[in-house]
Amino acid sequence: MSRSSRLSVTENQRKSTQVVKKAVTRSRSYDGDAFVNLFAHRGARDIIILDSHGVPLRSTCSQRRTFLFVSNLKPLLFMARNVVRDLDPSNDITFMRIRSNMGEIHMTLGTDFILIVVQKLRRLRSSSAP
Repeated sequence: MSRSSRLSVTENQRKSTQVVKKAVTRSRSYDGDAFVNLFAHRGARDIIILDSHGVPLRSTCSQRRTFLFVSNLKPLLFMARNVVRDLDPSNDITFMRIRSNMGEIHMTLGTDFILIVVQKLRRLRSSSAP
């Protein structure tokens, strides 16, 4: 007995009818990545978008690297927010920048989301002038 004879009538009909999908124009299919392309052009290595509770929504880096950044930077950001509020209760932290030998980390704390951008450091060329 062949495979096609074992299939039910509905399965045979489903198999024979093919769904025609509309072709999405290339410019519209990559609209969401324009944000990522802009930051990549400016030297950003990784972009991580978190919700207000610190859960990753979107990331341009691997899952392991995202978890590493979020697990280390989220408590630091919330501690910095508490310090600013302790100093002046009417004030709130909106932007935090951390610079190291490896790169820079920019964190923006909004009401709905948290944006973390990791940038490569641009090394200045040493001038050969005496």
